[in-house]
Amino acid sequence: MASFLFLIYVINFEVISSPTVTGIVGQDVVLPCQISTRTQPDNMEVQWKKIIQVAIETVYEYRAQTGQDVPGQKYQGRTMLLKDGFTTGNVSLKLKNVQPADVGTYSCIVKSNAWSADAATELQIGGW
Repeated sequence: MASFLFLIYVINFEVISSPTVTGIVGQDVVLPCQISTRTQPDNMEVQWKKIIQVAIETVYEYRAQTGQDVPGQKYQGRTMLLKDGFTTGNVSLKLKNVQPADVGTYSCIVKSNAWSADAATELQIGGW
């Protein structure tokens, strides 16, 4: 009778962001988000949410398993995940054409099959 040993390797990671970012109305801004592992987690999902007093608004979602990019309803054509940085753990979000209504707290949530972590950053408007 043969016995098998299965090893499950779970990648635990941290998500790191800047506490504040300053954008300028009409220009693009990068909301920084970095994961601490250099290996892309299995079935990684990246979600960007805006935290509003009474609700949480979806800004952008990416699912690695399907390669699916889903911008939030209010952010159609204004968001882009910097996927070229995946090999270095960079999952920052570019927000195009910043508007005064974009001011607020954004949460970067990274999920894998076995782990989840998040970090928040506050978007402020400069020269306003």
